[in-house]
Amino acid sequence: MKRRPNHEVRRDQLIGVAVFLTVWEVSAQAFDKPLLLPPVSAILAALWELLISGALIKALGESILLLVAGLAVASLIGFICGTLIARSKTAYWMLNPYFSALFVTPTIALVPLVLVWFGFGFTGRVIVVVLAAVVPILFSVASGLRDSPDDLIEVARSFGVKGEIQLLFQVRLRAAMPVLMAGLRLAAGRAVVGMAVAETYLRLGGIGGLIKSYGAVFQTDFVFAAILPLSLLGIAIVTLISRFERRLHWT
Repeated sequence: MKRRPNHEVRRDQLIGVAVFLTVWEVSAQAFDKPLLLPPVSAILAALWELLISGALIKALGESILLLVAGLAVASLIGFICGTLIARSKTAYWMLNPYFSALFVTPTIALVPLVLVWFGFGFTGRVIVVVLAAVVPILFSVASGLRDSPDDLIEVARSFGVKGEIQLLFQVRLRAAMPVLMAGLRLAAGRAVVGMAVAETYLRLGGIGGLIKSYGAVFQTDFVFAAILPLSLLGIAIVTLISRFERRLHWT
């Protein structure tokens, strides 16, 4: 199948968005139940009001700080534990069951424990983001390093690359980069969800705080206006990771 030019793909995407928003606007106006389905025009007006008041900029700054901190900590923990699991059978049998259980446990179910152990502060919110994002990174690191091509390892050794540390950073990580970046993209999406959960239940701040506060007074147009930047933030993070991955391939 022939690959389509980027400008044609973007054009089709814009047409799809325009059709979707038009159908939404017409349907909402005909339905005439703004509490259940506000029209797009009302959502944009609410978004503009949030921008003018500065509430959205302040909330977005808090959310980005929390997201970056949580994703950085999750990446560090995921890389260390994933490497241990990949290179040590003892570590695999000791750690894998706990991280597998964490992966299938809803993050929101752990919020009461985080609240008791770490409180409402920034540390507790970062822990929630870490719990949401760490497992995809760990599994991708473990899978990528475990499946390193043996022929590349032998070639590297023949050129004088000795020791597991050198092989890890010069061969195994480079060979596993596509798997690692895929795990990081998945973790970024889960981190955005964890960030919203942390802000909603541990502290009424950031984008999650806006969503909860406007939802409590049934201002559905403002709820949608607060959800939109949250979605765009997740898309932006994943796009940045994808561009970084392409630059790695080019170099």
